[in-house]
Amino acid sequence: MADTLSKADSRRRFKWLRIVLWVLGVPLLLTLGSWQWQRAEQKQIWLEQLEQAPATTPDVAVSRLSESDWVPVRFDIELLPDKVFLLDNRTWQGRVGYEVVVPARVDEGPYWLASLGWTPAPERRDQLPEVNLQRQWLRVKAVVTRPLESITLSGNRFEPGWPRRIQALDMEQINAALSQPVEPLVLHVQTAVNQQVLPREQIYTGIPPQRHTGYAVQWFGLALALSAWLIWAGISERRRRS
Repeated sequence: MADTLSKADSRRRFKWLRIVLWVLGVPLLLTLGSWQWQRAEQKQIWLEQLEQAPATTPDVAVSRLSESDWVPVRFDIELLPDKVFLLDNRTWQGRVGYEVVVPARVDEGPYWLASLGWTPAPERRDQLPEVNLQRQWLRVKAVVTRPLESITLSGNRFEPGWPRRIQALDMEQINAALSQPVEPLVLHVQTAVNQQVLPREQIYTGIPPQRHTGYAVQWFGLALALSAWLIWAGISERRRRS
């Protein structure tokens, strides 16, 4: 009698397991597959945007930003390095450092932010790197995008003094620190400024679209395999009962 109850309980638990896998497992795998497929499409679009002919005026660049996330540009900028921002927690080849950001006047027009590249961090946290920049006009190759807000644990993202270590590109606080309005645009400069700052030879795009597609196929394959097993288990259970 006890053995019969034990088998009944086991079958009941197995039935509930199949229900949970149908309700949660298969949809989760399909969702992950769809997400990776969308990432592949988005990454392909970003790469195509980076391969466009560069905009040669700020107006053209801004107009393209209404349809693109990244816009290649090539024009003159004036670096204004009196106030340097050091964007924290930026690594390169496993080394810890900062992203050097300064205001720049674009083609004798508005002020934008110019991300000049990466510089290594000193060994001590209480020290900041010395970045000797000069006020100068440069013709640069760059990619313009809009700043992305980052989530930080601290409410006060800015430290006193210059250069100033920051945790995110908060445009409201940056405008207040500079005492002048700056357009919410970031130039990721690919042209070398000096030997202390390593420029971006290419904008980071992460893993290629083909790998995202491969991940999507894997998730869809797992969803298909799980569905096939659940169907087979349900048919086998009905056969045992009959």
